Amino acid sequence: MVIIGEKINATRKKIAAALEARDARAIIQAAAEQADAGADYLDLNGGDPREGRETKNMEWLIGLVQEHTDLPVAVDSANPEAVEVGLSKARKKPILNSISLEQDRLDPLLPLVGKHECMVVALLMSDGGTPHGVDDRVQNAEKLIGRLTSAGKEIDEIIVDPCFLPISVDPASGRAVVDAIAAIRAKWPELHIGGGLSNISYGLPQRRCVNLAALAQCIYAGMDYAIVDPCMEGIVSTILAAEALAGRDEFCMNYVMRMR
Repeated sequence: MVIIGEKINATRKKIAAALEARDARAIIQAAAEQADAGADYLDLNGGDPREGRETKNMEWLIGLVQEHTDLPVAVDSANPEAVEVGLSKARKKPILNSISLEQDRLDPLLPLVGKHECMVVALLMSDGGTPHGVDDRVQNAEKLIGRLTSAGKEIDEIIVDPCFLPISVDPASGRAVVDAIAAIRAKWPELHIGGGLSNISYGLPQRRCVNLAALAQCIYAGMDYAIVDPCMEGIVSTILAAEALAGRDEFCMNYVMRMR
């Protein structure tokens, strides 16, 4: 399982305040905590509605994070200028988080995906909205994979995000996303599957419990990337245990070594 640490995100009050104040210490601490907890990538989101601000935030974040950690980054933005800055300044092969079938997002970002050597999160949203079942997720995946491979991406550079929807709104959505992961994995065994899983628990108490349960089921179904908080209690051990149960940890060595 590849863990993309989600904590450096402007939607978090602490990070938004750090961006506004250019508080380097807070960002460095968030990066170090996630690296120490087991993150493989650090997601960087400097979202800001003010003109030109998101691009400046991305430039500052990526410079700061790369100066203080060896981890590669995920450039988390739908702003083409911010994406260009993030992808061009990445020292190691980055991830673009994310592109979708929504035309106003796909058209400006697809040329950047083709221009830069990067992996890309393929979010299965379209102009028709969010998918709710298995079939529409598979259909959206086929369309988006086709667009990305036509733009020059290899199949193993694509991380399909099946759209994790709140089960508090639609109780069937949890089962649907797990079944969709299994169907996508069966049809395209070489690509990767993952995304922002924590959406699934929105609106529920004790969200951590739901997130860990969803994580284990999604790993069994074939998910191999996750955008999560690696510092959350129990999350890394849940990942290791789920991979061992799914037969993705030979002789359970990863689990045993970590538990020791």
